[in-house]
Amino acid sequence: AYADSLARGKAVRLALNQVMADESIALTEGGEVAFFPPVTGG
Repeated sequence: AYADSLARGKAVRLALNQVMADESIALTEGGEVAFFPPVTGG
């Protein structure tokens, strides 16, 4: 299940210039990109 979630591209979220975005966002020169991978813990 975990590998399936990553394969679909739904598990990692991203932000551009500190605003949450999706994969349709256009990157711009000098833009700040942040990736939020899935995490687990306890």
